[in-house]
Amino acid sequence: MRQSMRRRAAALATAAALAAVGTVAAAPGASADDAGPWPGTEGRLLTDGPVLVDPVTGAKSQIPNTGSGDDGAWAPDGSRFATAYGQTITSIRPSGGARLTLPTAEGVRSSAVYEDLTFWWGGQYVVFSTGGQLAYGPSDGAYAPRPLLTAAQEPANVCDTDPTASPSGKLAFERRINLGCSDNAGIYVYDPSAKTVKRVLANAEQPAYSPDGTKLAFVRKDTDGKLQVFTANADGTGVKQVTTGPGYAVDPSWSPTGKRIVFDAHTTGDSTDVHTTAYVDLATGGVTTVPGTPQGSNPSWQPLRKNGTARIWGSDSYTTTIAGSRWTWNKVGQHVPGLMDAKAAVLTNRDSTAYALTAPALAGKKQGPVLPTPKTGLSAAVKAELKRVLKPGANVYLVGNTGILSSNVTSQVKALGFTPKRLTGADRFATSVAVAKTITTAPKYVFLASGTDAYASLPAAAAAGADGTGSSGGLVLSNGKKLSSSVKSYLNGINPNKTMVITVGADAKYALTHTSFSRWPSSASYYPITGSTKESLSVNVAKFWWNAPANVALAYSGSWRDGLSAASAMNVFGPVLWTTRPALSKEVTSYLLRESASINTAVAFGGTGSVTAGALNTAGASMAANGGQVTYTAYYNGNEPASSRTASRALGADTGASVTAARPAPAGPVPHLEPLRTPLHP
Repeated sequence: MRQSMRRRAAALATAAALAAVGTVAAAPGASADDAGPWPGTEGRLLTDGPVLVDPVTGAKSQIPNTGSGDDGAWAPDGSRFATAYGQTITSIRPSGGARLTLPTAEGVRSSAVYEDLTFWWGGQYVVFSTGGQLAYGPSDGAYAPRPLLTAAQEPANVCDTDPTASPSGKLAFERRINLGCSDNAGIYVYDPSAKTVKRVLANAEQPAYSPDGTKLAFVRKDTDGKLQVFTANADGTGVKQVTTGPGYAVDPSWSPTGKRIVFDAHTTGDSTDVHTTAYVDLATGGVTTVPGTPQGSNPSWQPLRKNGTARIWGSDSYTTTIAGSRWTWNKVGQHVPGLMDAKAAVLTNRDSTAYALTAPALAGKKQGPVLPTPKTGLSAAVKAELKRVLKPGANVYLVGNTGILSSNVTSQVKALGFTPKRLTGADRFATSVAVAKTITTAPKYVFLASGTDAYASLPAAAAAGADGTGSSGGLVLSNGKKLSSSVKSYLNGINPNKTMVITVGADAKYALTHTSFSRWPSSASYYPITGSTKESLSVNVAKFWWNAPANVALAYSGSWRDGLSAASAMNVFGPVLWTTRPALSKEVTSYLLRESASINTAVAFGGTGSVTAGALNTAGASMAANGGQVTYTAYYNGNEPASSRTASRALGADTGASVTAARPAPAGPVPHLEPLRTPLHP
C-alpha cells in the first residue's frame, strides 16, 4: 500500500519515543516493512549459490564477491540480499558491491551453522536460525546478533527454523518438538507487541508470509504423502492446497505482487531426485517451470519497490526551516496521517550560529520545531508557524540571553498566548549546559562538540535529540579545544562510567582529554567520534548512534542554516549527513549503499544550490535497488504537492486506519558502543 514519502518518513518519528515500551507505531495505511508502493514488481529470482535467475529466460548470473552461500533473502525493497555460509552472514548489493559481513552471534545455545535468513522490520534486522534457535541482529552489522526469544518461549527441546516476517512485525516460523526435533512440525507466530508465541498451523512447515502479511504459504503432505504447497490466512484458517503431484513442492516464496508463489519442484524426493524452479499462479492454479533448469533451491523473488527522495526548501535559508516545520508538524486541530502534534517550540537567533547548535537536541526531547527568528522580534513567518502548530499555553523555549533574543521576543510570545521559557547562561557554553539540564538532570549520555564548529555540533544535536520523549541526554559545547568552566563543572558532576560521554570532532576530543576532572574515577572512559572531513564526521556519527536507520537527512556542508533545518525537522527520524556539491560526497554514497537494506527515504534540505539534483539522484540510486526504483517529491515551503496527495489517496494511504507493530529491543537509536570505547587515561 502506497503512502506519501513524508508520511512514511514521519511514521518512524515515534519509534524512539516508544522504545521504552518496545512498540513502534507505523503510519496510517502503512506497514513496518513497507519499502514503497504496494504491490511491488517482480525482479529476478535468487537461488542458493547465490545465483540470480531471470524467471522468463532462465538466464543465470553468479553474483561477484559473495563466495559460497545458501538461504538467500531479499531486503524488502530489493536493494540487498543476505546469504549464509557456515557461521557467516554476508549482505551485498545485487551488483556485487558494498559487501558487508555480520558479526558472529552471541548468546546462542550452540555453534551450529546459520540458515533460513529473512529481513525484518523494513530491512533493519536480519533473523535466522542456528541450531534450532532463532537469532536476530541489525542488517548493517552494528552489533552481534543475539537470541530472539526468551528461554521460556524457546525451550531446549524445540527446534525453530524457517522464520518469515510479516509487514506488521510478526514472525512466523516452523517448530518441531521432541523426537530429535524431527517430528511434530507446526507453524508458530511470534507477536513482539504482545510478546507471545502461538501455534497457528499443525502438520505444517516452511512458512512464508505474503507481501501484505494477510496469508501464509507453507508445506504439508497431501493425501498421497507428497509434500505440496498450501496457503492459509495468517491466523491459520482457510487452508487451501495450491500445488499437486506427481512430484514434490517445497521452499515456497511469494512474488512481490502476491499473485504467484515460486517453489522448488522435486521429482522423486530421493537420491534420483531432479529439482527445478517453478511458480504457481494463484488465480488460475497454472504452474510454470522456469527455463534452464535445474536451478538452485530456496528460490525467492526480488521485490522491486520504490524508495523515496524529497527536497524541502523555501525561498531562502530562513524559510527552509519553516518549511521543515510544516513538513513535520500538524496544524493544531488537524491530524494529517504521519505528521506529529507539536507540544513545544524552540526559538533561536537566526543569525547566531553558536546559540542555535543545541536547539535540535532540545526540540527533539520537547517535541516541536526549531524556529529561527531575528534578534529584535518574531518574524511574521515564525509568528504564523507558532500559531499553526502550538496549542495556547504551550512552552516556547528561547535559547540565549536578551542580547541574543531580545525581551521583545518574550513579550511577543506571551502576546500570542504561549509560555516563554528562556534558557541562558553567561555565554554560549553555559547556555548549552542550561539546555542540557532542561532536557534532563540525570543524563544517560552527554554529547560534547565544539561550539565554534557547526558541522560537528549539528549532527551531534540531531543524535542527542533522536530518542524523542525519552530524556536520556543532551549536547554541551566546548570552546574549540578548551572547556569553559561551566561545561567542565557540568561534566565533572557526572560519572563517565555510568553516563556515556561522546565527543564529536577532533576539537571536542582534545578538549576532553586535556582537562582534569577531580571527581572522575581513574577508570573513566569516553567515546570519540572523529572524521577527516565534515562529511565523514557526520557519517561516523550516524554509524555510531543509529543501527540500520530508515531515513536520512542531507544538507550542504557549506550551509549551517540548512543543517539546522535538517537537524530540526529530521532529528527524531534519522541522522543528518553533510554532503559536498555538485556531487554527493563519497562518504555519504558509501554509507547509503551499506545501509540500503533499511534506508528508504533521503530528504534534502535547501534548494538545488545546496544539495544538487544530481547528488539527490545519487542518494536515491544508492539506497534503492537501482536508480529506476526511486520516487522524488518536492515540498516547497513544506507543502505536500497535490499530485502526491492524489496518488496516495488513489492507492488507499489516507484511510485513517492505523497499524501498530512491535520492534524488538533494542529500539530506536542504538549506539555502536564498544568499538569506540576509549580509556580517558590509557
